[in-house]
Amino acid sequence: MLKISIFDGEAAAPDTLIHLCDIDGSDVPNDQPPFSVLEETLRVLEMCRERCIVPRLGGRCFTVAIGRKAGSKVTPLVRLDGYAHQGWASAHVIGRPPSWSTEPVYYSPDDDAVEIVRKLLAAQFAR
Repeated sequence: MLKISIFDGEAAAPDTLIHLCDIDGSDVPNDQPPFSVLEETLRVLEMCRERCIVPRLGGRCFTVAIGRKAGSKVTPLVRLDGYAHQGWASAHVIGRPPSWSTEPVYYSPDDDAVEIVRKLLAAQFAR
């Protein structure tokens, strides 16, 4: 099971991070190879987006920590260091080498933190 934690603020300044939400979930394909961590994250966010009430980002920077949960233990897998400003969002993906940056995506002023992260990930798999 994945544990997806979304924070307002920069991971580089951990004392200033504001926890927005935790989402636990998984999506396992039937009779196919397993999804990548980011693809599974996208699927979990898509499943919960109608049910989750999450605040909008308060600043320009956000952090998403993605880990694999087994019981009460969470093993970190990937981190997204995101930036959202004036309708455009992007993120630097850190975890399995090499690190890389997403293409910018448009978001609406009404989008909450989960929706912005979902749009970022969806754009990466739309290619």
